[in-house]
Amino acid sequence: MVSIGTVQTIIVCVNGSEGNAGACPVGQVQSVTQAYVITPSEGARLDLLAEPYSSATAWSFFGFAFASTIGIWWLAHGAGEIIKMIRS
Repeated sequence: MVSIGTVQTIIVCVNGSEGNAGACPVGQVQSVTQAYVITPSEGARLDLLAEPYSSATAWSFFGFAFASTIGIWWLAHGAGEIIKMIRS
């Protein structure tokens, strides 16, 4: 499996008054934690996958699936009628 990132130690700002404020806003202090950080190239690919919901696209997929289902049913029904006619 290809790795899309690495586990790294990062510094985040959390609410609190006890500790080192560092570069954090007022009322927050620094906290050290580990996080899985993805690479910039993989981040761009994931951003493309996370595009907002589009009802027009959803209806397009639904319409294609519905039309395909009906088309296959008509094809099978027609083939069944032909086979029934040949057997008679």
